[in-house]
Amino acid sequence: MANTALVQIKIDAETKEDVTSIYESLGLDLPTAVRIFFKKSIAVGGLPFELRDDARSKRWDIYKEARDSLKKNNVPEMSLDEINAEISATRNSL
Repeated sequence: MANTALVQIKIDAETKEDVTSIYESLGLDLPTAVRIFFKKSIAVGGLPFELRDDARSKRWDIYKEARDSLKKNNVPEMSLDEINAEISATRNSL
């Protein structure tokens, strides 16, 4: 490595122990694993894994299913005023 730079990070000791154990079981030391992560990030142009919020993803899927069902059954979309009026009417009936 002709031209190198120092990268320092701080993590809690337990995380470092856990991840070091994982990498050692693969025959890697921590610095090599970090270099692999960096190289893979460059190769894919981003994080080398999918980053998502599963709960949000599931909520979005439910929303899309509901909208598709409404369109399929020709249910007209409601305006915000119509939605608020319906909510008020329901609250007043309680």
